[in-house]
Amino acid sequence: EGQKNEYRSQFDEPRPLFQLTTIFSTTMWIHLHGGDDGLSEFIERACGWTKRFLLVEPQPSGCYRKANKRLRKMGRPEINDVTSSRLKMRLDIEKGIESVAIRCGFRRVTLDEMNGEERTDSKANTDAVTSWNRSLFLFERMID
Repeated sequence: EGQKNEYRSQFDEPRPLFQLTTIFSTTMWIHLHGGDDGLSEFIERACGWTKRFLLVEPQPSGCYRKANKRLRKMGRPEINDVTSSRLKMRLDIEKGIESVAIRCGFRRVTLDEMNGEERTDSKANTDAVTSWNRSLFLFERMID
């Protein structure tokens, strides 16, 4: 029991351990099960574990509508309320995740910025996109 609590306490107060933390295809499930507070807490913890870069692939709102269908196929219980009235961050999940990361001392890095360009017009290339057509958001810890 003591050893188990010692292991758990390592994660109670996160400290930067990783140069790069990646979060792929999990934000929706955390959000569905933990609500807005659960997702925010998860992103905060990930930021706490991250020394330099945080890479997040948020699932778009349309994926939420298909979640119960996927659960039925797997023979798992459905989630009662996947609506944006319960999951307010769902309406603009990307912005919600970004605001949590910024609150934790990170800034968003754009593709143009990585390529040495500074563009603010509508043709600015802000995010990488996966083969599933999902955006990848890269955040960098701001150094004081």
